[in-house]
Amino acid sequence: MTTIEFDYGVADALIAAADGASSGLRTQAMANRVQVESAVLDFAGAYATLFTEGSTVRSEDMQTLAGVLSDLSGAVGEAKSDAEKERQRLLDVDSWTAREAAREQQRAAGGFWDDSSAFVAGLTDPRPSDVPVKPKPLSASFTARTRTRTSRGGSGGTSSADPDALRTFVGASRAADLSTAQHVIQVKNAWAGFTSSCSWVPIESSTAITGLDALMTENAADATWIEGIAAAFETAGSGTLADVRLDGVAVTAASPELTKLLQPGLTPAEVAEAYAELPQSDTYILGLPLATKYLFANLDGIPAAKRDVASRALLHAAVLYPEKVYQLMGLGGDRNRGLDGFKADVAALTEAVGQAEDRARYLPGGEGNQKAQLVGFGMHDGAVVAAISLGNLDTASSVTVNVPGMNSNVGEMNTAIKAADELVRAAAEEDADGSHAVVSWMGYNSPNPVEVVSPARANSGAAELASFLDGVHDARADHPADSVTVMAHSYGSTTSSEALLLTQHRVDSFISYGSVGLTNEATVDDLHADEVYATLAAGDGLAPLGLFLGSDTRTNPLDVDGVHVFSAEDGQGTEAVTMHDMYADADPDDKGYLSAGSTSLKTISQIVANGRPD
Repeated sequence: MTTIEFDYGVADALIAAADGASSGLRTQAMANRVQVESAVLDFAGAYATLFTEGSTVRSEDMQTLAGVLSDLSGAVGEAKSDAEKERQRLLDVDSWTAREAAREQQRAAGGFWDDSSAFVAGLTDPRPSDVPVKPKPLSASFTARTRTRTSRGGSGGTSSADPDALRTFVGASRAADLSTAQHVIQVKNAWAGFTSSCSWVPIESSTAITGLDALMTENAADATWIEGIAAAFETAGSGTLADVRLDGVAVTAASPELTKLLQPGLTPAEVAEAYAELPQSDTYILGLPLATKYLFANLDGIPAAKRDVASRALLHAAVLYPEKVYQLMGLGGDRNRGLDGFKADVAALTEAVGQAEDRARYLPGGEGNQKAQLVGFGMHDGAVVAAISLGNLDTASSVTVNVPGMNSNVGEMNTAIKAADELVRAAAEEDADGSHAVVSWMGYNSPNPVEVVSPARANSGAAELASFLDGVHDARADHPADSVTVMAHSYGSTTSSEALLLTQHRVDSFISYGSVGLTNEATVDDLHADEVYATLAAGDGLAPLGLFLGSDTRTNPLDVDGVHVFSAEDGQGTEAVTMHDMYADADPDDKGYLSAGSTSLKTISQIVANGRPD
């Protein structure tokens, strides 16, 4: 049958990515205006003018690009409609051609009635149109404007500023860019998929795609520039400086290779490629400015050992100078827990890293696997986030990423580390020759009980998780793990199912336990996982409630075609899960899904170690 090169699912992915980026850019543009108004209260002189002019260009460019992406989404939607019409036309032509061939055979028979019947049938069955439906060429044009960051000549001019206010702006700006960067990655990935799978649609212009990167580069340069301005005022110990002195700040000391790596919006594959051009030593990372360490620590696609160096340095700074790191991360807004909450999170994370190190010393798998790695420390949607790998994420033969659910946060990382320890040991019992790493990924702002009804937190966290998973693959492109597993508890399964629709690399297994539901779009065929497993314990009283509350947007994984369901009840030598918790050890009668001796832990460890339950 004649057909056209057009994939509806790929087109839908581009529509969703363009809409998400458009919305994110508009939100950032509005927030940027508010942040600028706060920063300029004590900012005066030529450099205050440069700052406000550049910020105006930034907001205008973001609004313009948001409109271009919105138009692109609409145009792809029209292309979908045209593709459907053209496919139907081709189907009609093929069907008519087959019927006409049958009539020709009737005519060839030579009988009067056969000939007459074929003649009449031909009159009532005209040939469908031979005119193809031609899609309108897609055009998405945008060019980011460069921003001026030095005074326009002359002498004698001065500027004044409050360095603390400028640093607050920089932190908020970088936080916004890190959030928008995930939208950029999704648009770039979706566009690449569209151009390869929907070639029926001609492309007239696609400068908006490269324009996204250019815009993010300008934003990053602004943040570095204003950070330098703040440092210049602080070093001088004066609120006023000559403009000619500030002109030198715009000349960055960073190498072109480092500047390339730190550009927001790079895909994990692009990060891995850019990192390969830099010095590979820990000393190099430790010598970077604190703000650069922060960005470095949260780049997916960098080896875990190097992210660990940057993340620990940042955590150490947060212990010593909490106000400085708090400001650096741009934590603020209505959902901000405040500085005291930040200090508590830092203390809890520091304790969790210490506990992970203690447990890592006794891990199976040999000295090379006896490592604890802090593979990220930052913020997401106003919450402090982090990820800790128990086992060497760079070399382990099996890699597992465990995603928590409702009310999870870095303050509870200790519990996740205990669960990871149990899983590593159980997997080693199943496969003593392999080495195993389990990442406790608390990389998104998880929902509170009221928010569990909504898919909003899953939608927001999915892009972060997808990027992390792709980063694990891309950082190990030369020495891939034998298997990669995503396992998710409670609402984490909703987030993970969204993420596995976005990843560029497939995982071997996806395991949901105590799930409150997979997103409705997450069919086994569409998830980027070779095998999908699920379990729900009879003693888990909360997951069914979550399934009920989210029934409009979520599906019980036990009811999804193709999902392998396994038991969490009493087994041979194992015990039933008695509660919703991931892990419990306070009472010997309580069993969480990953508690020692539980049936679910046994089966999950078999999947992790061997790719299937025994």
